[in-house]
Amino acid sequence: MKKSIKTSEILAAYNVLNTAKYGSMEDADKIKVWKITRVLKPIATKFDEDSKDAAEKMKPKMDGGFDEMLQKAQEYERLIRDPKTDSKKLPMGAAEYDAFIEKFKEYNSLVTKAVEDFAKKEVSIDVEPLSDEAFGKLMASNDWTFGQTTALSDILCEPVEAEKTESKKGKK
Repeated sequence: MKKSIKTSEILAAYNVLNTAKYGSMEDADKIKVWKITRVLKPIATKFDEDSKDAAEKMKPKMDGGFDEMLQKAQEYERLIRDPKTDSKKLPMGAAEYDAFIEKFKEYNSLVTKAVEDFAKKEVSIDVEPLSDEAFGKLMASNDWTFGQTTALSDILCEPVEAEKTESKKGKK
């Protein structure tokens, strides 16, 4: 069954399936779930790689280096929480910390925008759907939230009749 689905939905499903237990399922259905997970894995892996690449390439140029300044800012935050800290031993001053935080917010916003674009991308997958009974056994083998179950059913199962009817109306 071919489906077009957002990368973010694939990531959510892959992360849940990657830790799923298949205990009460039939062997053939376990294999189906495993195969579906294998279809989702390269998409999830590419998203992770692209996200790390974006985060690395978008680091702002700074005196002292971004990673080093981040470590100093984290150490500064840790030390100022301790009332016994000698202010002379802080790795940076308050003004330097505030300036770094502003740069960090800009950087974080830029990376978030890039990652959101990746996450919104529609990807086509072709998977053999699970029966309702097999999906029920998969749910029984795991302790998932309603949101996780819904995200999985969108990928693992055939669309319900109402969804099929709506998608046919939209194609006319």
